[in-house]
Amino acid sequence: MRKPLFSAAAAWVAIALFPAAGLAQRLPGTPGGDGFSAAMNRAEFFADVMFHTDSLLKQWRTAWAADDAEALLDLYTEDAVIIFEQDEPVRGRVAIQAKLASLLEESGEAQVSIGDFDASGRMGMISGLLTVQMRNQTGSRTMTGIHLTVLTRPGRDWKIRSQVIRLGTDVGKATRSGTPGDVPDGPVNRR
Repeated sequence: MRKPLFSAAAAWVAIALFPAAGLAQRLPGTPGGDGFSAAMNRAEFFADVMFHTDSLLKQWRTAWAADDAEALLDLYTEDAVIIFEQDEPVRGRVAIQAKLASLLEESGEAQVSIGDFDASGRMGMISGLLTVQMRNQTGSRTMTGIHLTVLTRPGRDWKIRSQVIRLGTDVGKATRSGTPGDVPDGPVNRR
């Protein structure tokens, strides 16, 4: 009877005093189990999310420049929300498609930048400057503002879950549509 007790105690002491050097290698699902530190895993995750976020913004800008509301709509989740300026929130694909079509009629080129970024799991957040060429019957003007875009990864691809766009002041001079040689007006105040 003493022999089994001694063997169990010896095994426990051996495990406590001499942990298996390759234990982490045998448990690849544990943090650091593949030999990387948690910081390296986090950096790799952020790099992957940032790569896909940058790609999504390029697709968004390309679709906007092409006035392609369908391509834009494909970048949003089924239950996405857009808040533009002081408007009421626009929810769902049908309403978003109508809002995007309206925005595309009123605008031209759009530039989007990333000023801040964070991510956790299947969700990411980016914010930054947004510059849009706005058009109307009397001419066009360049507006600058901010965007806050929340991304989610419901499957393999990242999609826009919600987006807040707030345009602020003109950054350029308004130009009149009309005959060549028209002199640009001074800055136009939006409000």
